[in-house]
Order: sequence, then C-alpha cells, then structure tokens
Amino acid sequence: MEEMHELLVTVATFYAEPDYLLARTRLESAGIECIALNENMLRIAGWHSHILGGIKLQVRESDAQDALAILHETAPTDNP
Repeated sequence: MEEMHELLVTVATFYAEPDYLLARTRLESAGIECIALNENMLRIAGWHSHILGGIKLQVRESDAQDALAILHETAPTDNP
C-alpha cells in the first residue's frame, strides 16, 4: 500500500503558550490536525521565546488555507 506524504506548513508563530493553546484548540475543534515545533522549549525557557523563535503551529499543506481563515476570523481584537 502506497503511503501519501504531505508537507507541513507553518500557519502561525506564538511567543506565549496561552495564545498557542487557544489557536491549536480552535483548529483541532474544526478537525484540522496540528503539529507544534518548539512547544517544549517554550515551556522550559519561556522567557527566551523570541530568541528560540516561538512555537510554530503547523498543519498539512492541504489544510493551510482553512487553518489561516479560522485563525484570522477567531483572532482576538484589541478593541473592547
């Protein structure tokens, strides 16, 4: 059986764990699988998150446009 491999793309980068967790939950609730790069490094050395490049939230290339749309429409606003 031939196994299909699909590229992963980064759809967002986070420097605070709560923001990352909220975004990941939004995508997973929409049925989009996510992978996080540097998640543990941020937990270990959160005060250095900018130096480490933050948490990179990745999805399959075929899900990227949907993921970006979800993240854009559910992004918090600064206006009360």
